[in-house]
Amino acid sequence: EHDEVMGVPGFAPTTKGIFNLTRFRQKVAIRTVISSKNYTRLPQFAEFVCRNFPFAYHVALMGLEVINKARENAKSYWIDPVKYVAELEEAVCILHRADIKVSVYNHPLCVLPTSLWRFARASISPWKRSYRDFCRVCYVQERCGGLFATSGAWQSGYLMPVGDRCVPKVPSEFRTAGRSTTNLANES
Repeated sequence: EHDEVMGVPGFAPTTKGIFNLTRFRQKVAIRTVISSKNYTRLPQFAEFVCRNFPFAYHVALMGLEVINKARENAKSYWIDPVKYVAELEEAVCILHRADIKVSVYNHPLCVLPTSLWRFARASISPWKRSYRDFCRVCYVQERCGGLFATSGAWQSGYLMPVGDRCVPKVPSEFRTAGRSTTNLANES
């Protein structure tokens, strides 16, 4: 499947390259882009990494940026992140329990369960990160990865500002300074 998605043969050479890097004592980080073709196997991917690359110092599970080849095939590969949060959460748990540093890249916090927020990173480059107008009232915008401005209309249909009416309990480390979780209704 790797070769089909990437459009070039490469899984076997990539795996060999990872092992070669360790022979030269290089740090290995593994990134995978989540798509409609692979999301159901995220837990199996995490188990594969734990079993075959336990030396990896970091694994990033990445939301799809719809550009280049992905734009040409967006109808086949894009999936709303809310549809794979269960698989993503399980994969993160597997990697975390194996003591492999894991991050969730390219996902706005409002589409992730709060259990994944501590793994989410604002990884989209500032020049291509955007927010919807309603994000201005979101309690966690400063910590949020935002949206790919480059992906156009290929965005989650479940975006919403985080606050009392949207997420029952916002973890304290994600609250914006000066705002409490009880005054969102007063700001609308």
